[in-house]
Amino acid sequence: MAVSQVFDAVIVGAGAIGAACALKLAHTQPKAKIAIVERGSMLDAELGENLRVWALGEVATQLLSDVGVFQQLDAAACFPYSRMVVWDENSEGELSFSAQEFDRDALGHMVDASFCTQILQQQLSCTSNITSFFSTQVDAMEQHKGSRRLILDNDAIATKLVIAADGAQSSIRKMAKVFAPTKSYEQRGIVAKIRSEQAHKDTAWQRFLATGPLAVLPLADNYSSIVWSASELEASELMACDQTQFESRLQGALENRLGGIELMSERFAFPLTSRQAETYYQPGLVLIGDAAHSIHPLAGQGANLGFKDVAALVEILSHSKDWRDPAALAKYQRLRRPDNLQTDFLMTSLHLAYLNNSPWWSLARGRGMNWLTQNATIKDWLARQGMGL
Repeated sequence: MAVSQVFDAVIVGAGAIGAACALKLAHTQPKAKIAIVERGSMLDAELGENLRVWALGEVATQLLSDVGVFQQLDAAACFPYSRMVVWDENSEGELSFSAQEFDRDALGHMVDASFCTQILQQQLSCTSNITSFFSTQVDAMEQHKGSRRLILDNDAIATKLVIAADGAQSSIRKMAKVFAPTKSYEQRGIVAKIRSEQAHKDTAWQRFLATGPLAVLPLADNYSSIVWSASELEASELMACDQTQFESRLQGALENRLGGIELMSERFAFPLTSRQAETYYQPGLVLIGDAAHSIHPLAGQGANLGFKDVAALVEILSHSKDWRDPAALAKYQRLRRPDNLQTDFLMTSLHLAYLNNSPWWSLARGRGMNWLTQNATIKDWLARQGMGL
């Protein structure tokens, strides 16, 4: 099949990470020809109910601001939170952070994932050096004379660099035969929106239960989004509960800290896994976001890591004369893979630490949490991790 168009870079996947990458690259390199290919249709302005919320830190929000998206998020889609409280079911341990401690107005922002992605996709069509292919499947990827060729539904395009941003089940990663082993936590995450009797106080609440962590993420108008990570057995029970039963279970799991709970949406459950690609690049190919790595959601760092991938990759490409240069792509991997692996290790370690409920370990864990609250240096490091810095 003859090539119809040639681009400097083709991003596969127009989710938030892929769209942000296309926009940032196009803004940084206005003479470059950028394409983005997405198998799904563009998100409609009339979005249905969305349950996915990101806890975004400074790197992510700055990137969204750079591409003109953060400014378009209203209070219903972007809510600043100023405090975080973490406590443990099986000990007296409690850890808290506040923005005031770090001379900040907020620790971060709770952002509606679908609404943010929709605005990112709208921006694509407003950027002159980006060509968008929505509702378009990549059927094959080939190497041809120092470039990559993508075979689309009824077309073929060529590029110096393919950027895979097509998610945890990345078809591009599979076509490139990059191994990415998956680790199951044998848990499911349950997401829903709630409204609480008592004010959430702009606070992100997280309680480590015997079967997994429960996070309550504050939103506007005293709404919150929950992510309840539970064992397969408990998750099945929670999903089988009627509304009143679920509300009661949730109120009890939170030790009544928010008073009565009213469920404001349907519940949705998904399996919890982590995945790390063995390499982030090949000649003319680079992986970003969930295509390269995915982690346990207990600290809400997945989206932050993806946006940090984008920032690092675009910065490196902006100083590279040839986007196919293996040295540039290797530099990206050196910058980002250690951070992603470290965060994955930290999330897995926390997950295992809080599932161990032996009396001596629970006592030590509780004392450790209380000690961390008093230790400014380690607390600052943990806060920076939580803020996605």
